[in-house]
Amino acid sequence: MPGNRTYQGHDGIGDDPSRNDARIRQDGLDDSEKIVSTLMHLWPVGTTVVGPLALALPFVLWLVQKQRSPFVDDHGREVINFLLSFVIINALLAITIIGMAALPFVWIYAVVSVIRGAIAAGHGEYFRYPMTIRMLG
Repeated sequence: MPGNRTYQGHDGIGDDPSRNDARIRQDGLDDSEKIVSTLMHLWPVGTTVVGPLALALPFVLWLVQKQRSPFVDDHGREVINFLLSFVIINALLAITIIGMAALPFVWIYAVVSVIRGAIAAGHGEYFRYPMTIRMLG
C-alpha cells in the first residue's frame, strides 16, 4: 500500500501545502505505478498521427490499474481529461481563421504539458494539466 502524501517545494525545504510552488508527492510507490503513470502521459505524443489510439491506451491502462493504485487512478483521470479537453479545444479553434492560426501553439503547449506530466509521474508527484475540463471527477 502506498505511503503518505508529502509536500515539497522546489527548493526541497518544508512541507507546507499552501506554498505556491509545493508539489504533492506520493511516498512508497513502486516502480510499476510510476512507469504506468508515465506511459499514460507520454503515449498520446507518440500516437498523434494515429488519432483515437492516443486516447485508447491511457484509457485502458486507467481502467485496468485504477483499483490497484490511487496514484495511477489520479494520473489516468488527469490524462483522459486533458485529452478530451484537447480535442474539444482543437475542434472549437478549427472553426475560425484566428483559431486555425493558434492551433500550432496549442499543439506545442500540449506537448510541453504532456512531458511535464510524465516527468511528475516519474518522480511520484501528482500533476494537474492547466486549461483542462475535469470531466472525470
